[in-house]
Amino acid sequence: MCFHPIGETVFWLKSLYQLGFVCFFDFYFWIRDLEKQYEK
Repeated sequence: MCFHPIGETVFWLKSLYQLGFVCFFDFYFWIRDLEKQYEK
């Protein structure tokens, strides 16, 4: 029982980390698309 909260915290940190990574790539590709549009 003592280890349960720690495991849950690790799980949430991993989820947040993955979510942030996905958001970062989304943003990165969106900016690249915007730059391509301005070049035309």
